[in-house]
Amino acid sequence: MADRQTPPEPLYWSHRAEQELENAQRAKHPAAVKAHYLLAGYYLDRLYGPDSNANGADSKY
Repeated sequence: MADRQTPPEPLYWSHRAEQELENAQRAKHPAAVKAHYLLAGYYLDRLYGPDSNANGADSKY
C-alpha cells in the first residue's frame, strides 16, 4: 500500500502566494509579471478556494 503524503499546511500556501506577489512586483517583463500573479492566484485558491475547508487544507486529502 502506498503511503499518503500529508498536505502542506495553510501557512505554506500563504507563504508561497506572498513570495509570488513579491516576485511579480520585481519582475521586469510583462509576461513574467503575469505568470507570478497567476501562480499567486493558484496558491490563494488552494488556501481559500472552493476545494478547501475552513482551515485552508485541501479537502481532497
